[in-house]
Amino acid sequence: MVSESKHRGVEASKRPSGDRFGISSALFRIYIGLVLVMLYFPFVIMAVLSFQGPRGGHTFPLKGVSSWWWWKLFHPGQSTEFSDVGEFLGNYLGALGRSLILAIVVAILATIMALMAAHAFRKPFRGSNAVFYLWLLGIIVPGITVSLGLFLVLNRLGITPNWKSSALGVHVMWTLPFCLIIFLMAFNRFDLNLEDAALVFGANPLQAYWYVTLPVIQPFILSSLLFGFTLSLDEFQRSLLLTGTTLETQTLPVMIMASVTTRITPTLYALGTLTTLLSFAVIALYIYFLIRAERRSIATIVLAPDESTPDAV
Repeated sequence: MVSESKHRGVEASKRPSGDRFGISSALFRIYIGLVLVMLYFPFVIMAVLSFQGPRGGHTFPLKGVSSWWWWKLFHPGQSTEFSDVGEFLGNYLGALGRSLILAIVVAILATIMALMAAHAFRKPFRGSNAVFYLWLLGIIVPGITVSLGLFLVLNRLGITPNWKSSALGVHVMWTLPFCLIIFLMAFNRFDLNLEDAALVFGANPLQAYWYVTLPVIQPFILSSLLFGFTLSLDEFQRSLLLTGTTLETQTLPVMIMASVTTRITPTLYALGTLTTLLSFAVIALYIYFLIRAERRSIATIVLAPDESTPDAV
């Protein structure tokens, strides 16, 4: 009994005290707070400077408060009494629209192709490792190298680069490996017994895939779409030489880079505030659909066999 009590006393002395745990928790919260400040404080500064007065610059102090630069964002190219020499006159919203369309198409194509490829990798085949590493080349090869190489090839063939064709292909190649890795993770933890059970209870392979496999991997499909969308929307290197040479064909990252080579105005801050709010909206939609997809996935897994049998069977 004495030795047992001593042993318990030694174990208790080795446990971290409540004070030490409280200090560690406080330090961790301070660290997380500093990270959030570093992430979102520039957004606050950008939003404030977007309401700079008409005669104000792109830095503090504010020379009045107005929505002038927001008006300039929605009315590009119009000369006014406050216009200055060297001011960029490109249509940011037009470029934003092209980037959004391109990102949506890229996300859908990359997700479909990556899902098909992930199904092929579910069962080992000869040369699967070599094929997998070939898919990863889109990540490994520098983006500016891909952009320059394809631009030279298209120029040699007499084909004009455009965001609807050349940029689309390169963006899909860039996002495919990320989407593929997401689906490989999904099928790595996928229970094959779910599909086998559906087949045993009379479902054909198509019904088993539609009613069982897709609901389970739906959260990963949403994650793949989000990855493809964000990677394409923000891509600059692979878009630099492949979106065309005019302002009417450039995507938003390329146009922003072109604008900062001239006179910087608070219109960029208004644009940054708008795109940041748009990003928050996209993330909110993603979280909403992700929660619904996870509930459907869990419901598919826990349903009883007689309930999981499709009505068509």
